[in-house]
Amino acid sequence: MMTNETNEVLSPQERKIWLGVLIPEFIVIVIINAFTIFAFARKHHLRKRTTYLIINLTVADLLVGAATGPLETYTLYLDKIEPGYCFRWREFAILTFSLIFPLASQANLSLISLERLHATLYPFRHCLIEKWFYFKMIISSWLIALLLSSVMAVLNLCAPGAILYALASSHYFLTFLILTISYAIINYSMKSNPLPYHSGSVASDRKLSLTLLIVTVLSILTILPQAVRLSIPRNVQIGELSRDTKVGIGFTVIVLYFANSVVNPLIYAIRMQEFRKAVRELTCKKTVELPRAQAIELHAM
Repeated sequence: MMTNETNEVLSPQERKIWLGVLIPEFIVIVIINAFTIFAFARKHHLRKRTTYLIINLTVADLLVGAATGPLETYTLYLDKIEPGYCFRWREFAILTFSLIFPLASQANLSLISLERLHATLYPFRHCLIEKWFYFKMIISSWLIALLLSSVMAVLNLCAPGAILYALASSHYFLTFLILTISYAIINYSMKSNPLPYHSGSVASDRKLSLTLLIVTVLSILTILPQAVRLSIPRNVQIGELSRDTKVGIGFTVIVLYFANSVVNPLIYAIRMQEFRKAVRELTCKKTVELPRAQAIELHAM
């Protein structure tokens, strides 16, 4: 989220420099997540209960590049959204749709960590969960993101300042807390309860949890600097930093924050053998049809 204050302090030359960094990043986000979605779409055996939330996360990340990116570029370079004038629907819509997709991505990360926690602690009960429950979780994640983005948009227009920053940083830190606690319990459980060799499906779930743990750790590293940035009041002076240094740090944190939407498909490509095969088929001129009976190799991650 690029604030209006950042927009005002940038010179035309600085805007061009940071747009030259942000626009390619948004393009990469769209391309890599589109490939991920196509890979899941082409292979039916990649679309199972354990990957529904992953697919939803990928959709949210794709929309970060396809929708949030252009809107952020618009507010940074082409237009200024001046706060303090309640209430204008155009600015409200721009801010809401600029915020909803990153917030949906973070909400999905939290839901995935909780789903993996349940799968680790109650593996056999987890196998009995029906598909409709996952669809409810997905709908809930988007409703939460819509509610939060709407509230933050209203605050930014009507009462910008400490309240907005407190709400944004609280959301980021809550996400960080959920992810940290969930995967700490998962890691402890996997170490304290080694599985017998015949527990194939349970072992597969735990290895999927490990893959998603890596995704989550990298996501935390990209989200946390933005949470810290927003938690610092604007009027607080940090050392003797120059204006250029502060602007550089601020936009570096923003670039890192949006890099979160690139992390997920890269980890899938490294960790999931069947996903790598699907991506190779999308990029090769001649696709090789896999046998229908070949099962998804989540256990090979």
